[in-house]
Amino acid sequence: MEFFKGFQWALPVAFADSLARAWFVEGDVLYDSAVAYNASWSAALQAVEYTIQVRSPARSSEVNNQTVREVFTRNWHSEVRLDLYSHMTRVGNGQVRTTQGRLYTSLWKGTIDTLFEDKSAHPPVPTTAQQLSRDLEKASGLTALVPSGHATFVMVRDLSNSVSRSKYQKVQAKLRPYMSREPVIVRPADANFPDAHEIAPTVDIALFPTTGVELSELEELVKQAVYVPTRDAKKDMFRLSAHGVVI
Repeated sequence: MEFFKGFQWALPVAFADSLARAWFVEGDVLYDSAVAYNASWSAALQAVEYTIQVRSPARSSEVNNQTVREVFTRNWHSEVRLDLYSHMTRVGNGQVRTTQGRLYTSLWKGTIDTLFEDKSAHPPVPTTAQQLSRDLEKASGLTALVPSGHATFVMVRDLSNSVSRSKYQKVQAKLRPYMSREPVIVRPADANFPDAHEIAPTVDIALFPTTGVELSELEELVKQAVYVPTRDAKKDMFRLSAHGVVI
């Protein structure tokens, strides 16, 4: 089973939509160890320290008529109720009333106290892939990751977001004939992004080093991969900066 990297808890990729929206719902069961998913239950009982079972909100209660960022931010502050177990024994006498943001951060940082208002301040909304894309040029370590003499396209990727995953796949398919190696995937901290610890753990940076391609040619290839003009478009609206940078 495949898990998201960057979380202290074991988050299977099946929770991609939950992480993209900061929206866990009734019936979700979360474990702090991958052993719970990959081994026998007797082995899991020995390895799992904390378990969370979400009791509310209901699975069909979310409103989706906003942008991904707006949904994530709104949900971050919304209530979630859960049962917390330590070594399979319930903690406390009733449900824990917390927020989606506190739950997300507890899974991310591995800090159980974050669930409780009387034990910690409310965590800030993490920096998303969309925000990070606008700041790619602020990453002072990017150029050091680019092979010398190879025009390279750099993009931000969020594996919890279906649109972002699709864009990555389209770029990879388009540039594959011009690459001698697989894309290089790095964490934001590896590229020296400012405040990298505040960036959502589902976000990483993809570099596509090409061979025998000029910078202008590479930009055109990226355009062919990601840009679809509207039927009545009267001018070219493609902006490379909306998708990444060429180095």
